[in-house]
Amino acid sequence: MHKRHCGGIQVIDWSGEHGLQIGKYVVRDEHLLKGTWLLILLTALTSMTIHLLSGNSRAIPFFISESDYPGFERLVFTAGFTFAGVLLCALSMRLAHTFDSTSNQNLSHVAKWLGLISGVSLICMSWFNTHDHIIIHSMFAMAVFMGGYAWSFTTHLTLSNTPSLGHARRKVWMVVGAVSFAVMNLSLARPVRTHVIDGGLRDGTEIMNLSQSGINIAAPAEYILFLSLAMMLASFRFDLEARGNASEEVIRRQ
Repeated sequence: MHKRHCGGIQVIDWSGEHGLQIGKYVVRDEHLLKGTWLLILLTALTSMTIHLLSGNSRAIPFFISESDYPGFERLVFTAGFTFAGVLLCALSMRLAHTFDSTSNQNLSHVAKWLGLISGVSLICMSWFNTHDHIIIHSMFAMAVFMGGYAWSFTTHLTLSNTPSLGHARRKVWMVVGAVSFAVMNLSLARPVRTHVIDGGLRDGTEIMNLSQSGINIAAPAEYILFLSLAMMLASFRFDLEARGNASEEVIRRQ
């Protein structure tokens, strides 16, 4: 049982039958899932749109993280991804419980911790903007991308014996995500070596201005990677539905 108590009063129950129980309220798994991936997408889309329309964009195309600067888009970016990171942590706990399998318990634990790492990294990334703290921001961003992909992959493996429409869709988005991640990193390899490793530059804006030829390819690849991670997350809806249908069938037979 995973319960959190405060003064003898149960505050959070992670092991509820239908969702996360907070006091007397229940957040259903499908609502937590949808809220998480929608908030992630909307935060990126909204902050980027504000950044572009306000004339603050350094160049086009630009990285998603560049929209964390300098005006109202910064508030949207930081607040949105901070809350999304909290939801991501909660979701990783819930999915580990909901999809727990006696044959894959170790894998379920690994998936849970990968999800928690991704959520915490997303929160930290949102507080270190790429213009002023490009090294720290990039480290947390890589933890989000790699951790999020690994979390989806390991959770996918725990469901290998229960194929669903989500199972098939995740396979497609996993390939798309892996290819876009490789393209993004290969496009930035030379600029990073030239300007950061060998050149010793640390100013984010200067580095990105000098690396724009690589960003012209890397940024669109990042958009696709970001979308693929969100779609992998969204695909677990079908697995939740399959689990719910199976539970209803068991009840009907009793």
